[in-house]
Amino acid sequence: VTAGFRVEYAVDAVIVTSDGRLRAALAPDAAPATEEHFMRLAWAGFYDQTVFHRVVPLAREGRPFVVQGGDPTGTGDGGPGWNLALEPSDLPHDRGVLGMARGDDPDSAGSQFYVSLSREGTARLDGQYCTFGWLREGFDTLDRIAATPIGDATTGRPKDPPLLERVELVPAPPRVAGTPALPAMPAITPSSPAPMR
Repeated sequence: VTAGFRVEYAVDAVIVTSDGRLRAALAPDAAPATEEHFMRLAWAGFYDQTVFHRVVPLAREGRPFVVQGGDPTGTGDGGPGWNLALEPSDLPHDRGVLGMARGDDPDSAGSQFYVSLSREGTARLDGQYCTFGWLREGFDTLDRIAATPIGDATTGRPKDPPLLERVELVPAPPRVAGTPALPAMPAITPSSPAPMR
């Protein structure tokens, strides 16, 4: 009998939206509990037919911030009915990084997640929110979501929220011997604002 080992399939999350697909590499080495929580919700179909209820292409300081979804009510106040403790993650915020949204209480994350739009706009979130993956593909889709016309600037509520049709879990690309466990992440560099439409 072997003890002390945990074996899992390496998967990516394909987030299918009305604006296209986002393919995210998940990072169990950075945030194993949060990654598993997100995968369980995806497997259960929890995210199916929800919306990106919050889009903040430019934060107060004028830097690209986040797009946020995963609320079954579409209001920004919903969740799965339980909370997830804040998990320390050393994965820095950068354009395309996924993190778990939460309230003022650090241990109040549920199902809502966000995708960062720039390092400049989200660097202040490092260590305050749990990051658990980043985009491999779909930056054009991310830009289209970020360019959604806003109905309420105080909440970031879009006029016509983009649909999150479903999250598919697919096999991750094969690992190469001698490479880090985390997938290759682009170097942190200045990002340009998402185009407005």
